[in-house]
Amino acid sequence: MTGQGPATVRVPLSDGGYDVLVGRGLLAGLGGLVRSTGVDAERVHVFEDTGVPQALRDAVVGSFEMARVTRSEFRLDETTKSIATLERMLVDLAEAGLARSDLVIALGGGILGDVAGLAAGLHRRGIRVVQCPTSLLAMVDASVGGKTGVNLRAGIDGSPVLLKNAVGMFHQPSLVVADVEALASLDPRELRCGMAECIKHAVISGETGQGLLSLSNLIDAMPRLLNGDATLLASLVEQSTCLKAGVVAGDERETATGSTPGRRALNLGHTFAHAIEGCEGTRVEVDDASHHPKHGEAVGLGLIAAGRLAEVLGVGSASLREGIENSVQAARLPATLSASPDLASLIAVMRQDKKASGGRLRLVVPTSSGVEMTDDPGDEALSRAWQCVI
Repeated sequence: MTGQGPATVRVPLSDGGYDVLVGRGLLAGLGGLVRSTGVDAERVHVFEDTGVPQALRDAVVGSFEMARVTRSEFRLDETTKSIATLERMLVDLAEAGLARSDLVIALGGGILGDVAGLAAGLHRRGIRVVQCPTSLLAMVDASVGGKTGVNLRAGIDGSPVLLKNAVGMFHQPSLVVADVEALASLDPRELRCGMAECIKHAVISGETGQGLLSLSNLIDAMPRLLNGDATLLASLVEQSTCLKAGVVAGDERETATGSTPGRRALNLGHTFAHAIEGCEGTRVEVDDASHHPKHGEAVGLGLIAAGRLAEVLGVGSASLREGIENSVQAARLPATLSASPDLASLIAVMRQDKKASGGRLRLVVPTSSGVEMTDDPGDEALSRAWQCVI
């Protein structure tokens, strides 16, 4: 795509929506792109992920020739995705003197984007933000849809648990710029983690999934994707963004109820994943070493568990669950936990998920046609689902 215009995916919302631009070499000209889409400002504050190469960060800042630019650096993980970090960002915005007509740039991975988006939503009761995701996971999921948040740490049944995105709000971006050339600087583990959300989108697409949002096509393309094929990665980001944009447009603030999944479809595998992330005793074997799972690794495991739950409940098939597992393995993501708490502890943490009501779960499960909602299936069914990944 170098030398060509970016692909544009529109996210149509009640307030008019916004564009997602996908291409190569976009970030070096970010200021011009922002001006061309009418999202200009006198003052701009850039929240930078220090995992992004310094030269690219400097190029982004330098592209805003007509604006007064301030910047601050962060290197975040799930433990520092916190209210303390949010406060630091809010202080930065206050000290930079940003008015409601000014602009925040979130340049980095999904965690930075989530916290920076929340800071933008809170500063002066809401200023504009441009999301510039630099990880695959952020490009296909976190940067689109307006969900922002930070984690909380709490004691559940006497054990410390990380409650994912327990504090947050909807604050839609004014623009999203996904430059796939930024993916070349990613650690291979991070690129693999992003594939979990792409697998999720393929499962949501069901049997009608086209292009790279078909499990079989995605599995076939996986070696080239993991090898950094920029053209193929751009297509994957564009197709995944199109799917998410359609889901978000139909249920902007996740108000769908009953059997219609609406935006809840995007939670496929995530209730299991959040329990995996929240328990300190979970481990996966990655690159010949034991690690606490990253978000994408937990999502891959959660997708397998959700596929098994659908099979147990009779709404999904063994072949679908096997297809999910095969795609997770093709992405070189862990398909089992190497260590975990007991089943009762995992289920207890699941019931603390922010989507639970009074400890009762509403879960998204995969079917041949996509996904559907199921009421709390009970501990026995949940245990059988968990057993396929532990």
